[in-house]
Amino acid sequence: MDKKTLRKKAYKYYEQMSDDIYLNRNKEILEYIVNDERFLNSKKVALYYPIKKEINLLSLMVLFPNKEYFFPRMEGNTLSFRKVTDILELEDAKFNLKEPKKTSKIEENIDIYYVPCLLTSGEFRIGYGKGFYDNYFKNHQGFKVGIVHKKLKNVHAKIDEHDIPMDYII
Repeated sequence: MDKKTLRKKAYKYYEQMSDDIYLNRNKEILEYIVNDERFLNSKKVALYYPIKKEINLLSLMVLFPNKEYFFPRMEGNTLSFRKVTDILELEDAKFNLKEPKKTSKIEENIDIYYVPCLLTSGEFRIGYGKGFYDNYFKNHQGFKVGIVHKKLKNVHAKIDEHDIPMDYII
């Protein structure tokens, strides 16, 4: 199935998702992460500010205050990841996102990235269609973990040449 059609189905699923399903999936993924050796051994962690009913990982900042956290900031058609020490440092941005301030320190060497996925197909992330993460990961290393709801995991989609695989999908 083509990505445009799959995205429409995902949006509909998000709209109809019950709070119980959403909260249970959040809990399940957080429990996995806080017990994952790769996360526990990472010093520099990239998160995202959740929109719609994306999985919310922000509590990791409180649970593991000794780690350094970085959030994506859109700059034209590219992403940079900038240091954030408190969620209140984030400011309103396009697409109902919250981003670090432009003056926040950019980090190029992040140990682990938690990446929001609208859907996944195998190890490939399907996002909102702008290609920000694919473009970023062409030039950056780090372990990439796709975060997705169970019903939207491993759908069959046509993968494009520019799509970058995740290292792991939760």
